Amino acid sequence: MIQADHLHLAINHSPLYAETFAFFLLLIGTIRRNRTLVTTGLVVAVVAGLCGAAAYWTGDEAADVIQKANIPGVDTQAIGLHELAAKFGLAATAITGAAAFAALWWRRRWLEIVIVILSLWSVSVIVRVALLGGRIHHPEVRDVIRG
Repeated sequence: MIQADHLHLAINHSPLYAETFAFFLLLIGTIRRNRTLVTTGLVVAVVAGLCGAAAYWTGDEAADVIQKANIPGVDTQAIGLHELAAKFGLAATAITGAAAFAALWWRRRWLEIVIVILSLWSVSVIVRVALLGGRIHHPEVRDVIRG
């Protein structure tokens, strides 16, 4: 049986990778004025928003499992800060995904440029969420950028 912590660990990298791919597809597509790349980037940004929601929704149960399990080497104090950052991550990917979804039907170059910027913002937020989440299980990143 898959527990919530296993499910969360299985999908928690997907928002970071999906949003990063969306950013580069949108950036290259916008610079080259390539509709296929821009459309692909918009679709991937929508998927990244869904991945962000899935990672966020599995996080609470994963936190409960980890806090009750008393696993050696796990920093349960890091869960709270990761959870707070995850709320911002959910908002960032949702805003970017919703804007990308709208841009799939309402094609305007200025909107595509705005979504490139939103996507970069989402990547930066998700990178912080990932770093804070990594501190829970990985002691090698606990001293990196205390926050």
